[in-house]
Amino acid sequence: MAAEKTPTKSRQLLKKLDLVVRVYPGRDHADPVFHDYKVFLNPSTTDVVCTTTAEALAMGKIVVCANHPSNDFFKQFPNCRTYDNSNGFVEATRKALTEEPAELTGAQRHELSWEAATERFLRVADLDQVSARKPAQSLSKSFASISLSTRMEDVSAYLHHVALGFETSRRAFGAIPGSLQPDEEQCKELGLAIPAATQGAKVPVDKS
Repeated sequence: MAAEKTPTKSRQLLKKLDLVVRVYPGRDHADPVFHDYKVFLNPSTTDVVCTTTAEALAMGKIVVCANHPSNDFFKQFPNCRTYDNSNGFVEATRKALTEEPAELTGAQRHELSWEAATERFLRVADLDQVSARKPAQSLSKSFASISLSTRMEDVSAYLHHVALGFETSRRAFGAIPGSLQPDEEQCKELGLAIPAATQGAKVPVDKS
């Protein structure tokens, strides 16, 4: 068994199970040492980013991972194998070792790119549409419509959402003046429609 870097609890468990495990130092995913491997195992259910899984799929590997919400995105790819329990893990791994990875289509490769990940982020964050929010003349009505039974967390989130929709309140909370909407340069970088009010406008620069 290796390595001073192996966590103490892991060393104790390996010793208890009488297993010999060699822990190798980290390597870049593009390292040639990985080229001959065709199966990537990721049994983690706490790795919410799952970058290694995405990289393995993009490299054309078969991935065996848990049937878990953090892996839902990967289920669309033909080389993803999921399991529900320890027996399923063994079965999926054995089957993967007898198979050859399917070749990814161009669209599938794009879905695994950082470009596509950024597009999904912008879409979920509603940054792909310039907000047409108007001063809430019906603010009092909206607030009054909140049920008295609404949890305090929901009320707090509502007030935060409303307060940050006005330049005056944003500045009171420390926001940079004029930053409520993306400026022309930011719109170009993000691929957003440029609001007429910002076209040709100069971004103020603090020279102090």
